[in-house]
Amino acid sequence: MTATPLPQRSKTIGVMGSGKQPWAELAAPLGHALAAAGYHLLTGGGQGVMCSVSEAFCAVPGRVGRSIGVVPTEAVESELGESGTADVGKGYRPLPGYPNPFVEITIVSPLPRHLPDAPPGTLSRNSINVLSSDVIVALPGSHGTRDEVRLAVRYGKPVILFGESEHFADLPASLARTTSLDAVLAFIRTAP
Repeated sequence: MTATPLPQRSKTIGVMGSGKQPWAELAAPLGHALAAAGYHLLTGGGQGVMCSVSEAFCAVPGRVGRSIGVVPTEAVESELGESGTADVGKGYRPLPGYPNPFVEITIVSPLPRHLPDAPPGTLSRNSINVLSSDVIVALPGSHGTRDEVRLAVRYGKPVILFGESEHFADLPASLARTTSLDAVLAFIRTAP
């Protein structure tokens, strides 16, 4: 009996960007294009770019990819254990506002969100975002986005900056940058 080859795994594209500003002119066409191309989408599951790209992604009929959100959490005391007695362990639940309504698969982790004053190398959920993605597309954002771009470089992940250059002035000049959706899609297709 001959084994049937497994279908090729779809790439997971991590889209990182502002948790406040949607950058819809970049995020919406990107989300639509990623879904139409059969990729999975991974974000931080929040508002801003994350919500905008996820909404456009989920609006594509017949898509095969899934919208994944790695959400920030808070520790909670477990209410009852299996035996019906109080469980002394802690669980974790998404912070209020997470995940946005367009996340289909929620990833919950005890790792904290990246704080602006965190020392370099501090573990956060950003590491999960980057390590779980095959390619990183960074849109304009603040300290969390910059941390994810730096992690992508550190971990050897292909990363492209999507937006006007002034939004990425403090990131390494060697990184691929574009304002063209076609260039982003070509980068994703050819990334190892």
